[in-house]
Amino acid sequence: MAKMILTKKQKLILMLLYCFRFLNSKQIQEFLGHKDHRRINSWLKDLAEKGYIVRDFKPIFGTLTKPAVCYLAASGRGYIRNGHPYRFPKYLKRIARDKKASKAFRIRCQIIADWYLMLFPNTNKVKTKTKTGIAIVDYLETQLTTDIPESKEKLPINISQFFTPAYLPSSVLLEKIKPDAYLRKRTTKGVTHGFLFVLDAYIPRFLLRYSLKRIFDSLDEEYWEQESIHSLKFYFLCPNNVIIVYLRRLLPSFLESYYGETPLQFHFATRNQLYKRKNGDTEKINWLSFSSEDY
Repeated sequence: MAKMILTKKQKLILMLLYCFRFLNSKQIQEFLGHKDHRRINSWLKDLAEKGYIVRDFKPIFGTLTKPAVCYLAASGRGYIRNGHPYRFPKYLKRIARDKKASKAFRIRCQIIADWYLMLFPNTNKVKTKTKTGIAIVDYLETQLTTDIPESKEKLPINISQFFTPAYLPSSVLLEKIKPDAYLRKRTTKGVTHGFLFVLDAYIPRFLLRYSLKRIFDSLDEEYWEQESIHSLKFYFLCPNNVIIVYLRRLLPSFLESYYGETPLQFHFATRNQLYKRKNGDTEKINWLSFSSEDY
């Protein structure tokens, strides 16, 4: 069988799908910084025909067709596994079940990608580094293709780094809290850690309470506090204001029982606010914020 040749852009697409699991064609176009959507669709079609990705595309006659949603197929997972020998991505075992992923999970993955694109608009051409952040694929490729122990990695100062569950850094706190995405930034005062959560549209109230309880149960342990930690920030992107009101009622009792020395900040906003900010309709997201220092 002839060897299948992939272009540089197609390889980047596979890495992006490894990072976020589900992306639509418009998001991939934005990540690659490419103006011609037809070229993007051509690359995606070729990858699908070669068995590297699944391209969920369902045209409906007489209606505005939604962009195709893509995820890694068997050959795509094989490319990630074989091309990065130093750190075998165990996350690939979870990705192998993506064919059965729920609609809510697929939407959540795409929202996380939009969150990244909103936070780092200057790194959309994937392999770039700016004053605001390091491009996600650029960092991931470095981590998976070099034999540098994570303990010896030097965090860049005043540069934000964005992580998905595909490549979270080693941390007991991250393993306990299990965020949908993670953000960190080192300054002269220390490292600020951001935990990002996307709440589903029909999440039961008992799960909302459990989400907060799991966070504070993890924070009650003494193993995680370090002098290098400046603060912990928790961001919740909610489907509507009803969820925010409920979380707002729950949070004070948890903050009052927190006795740690590291400051905590909780921020709540709706998905609509995220997309208004991303589309340039507003200058910033009006987060509803709470701090442990106020309790």
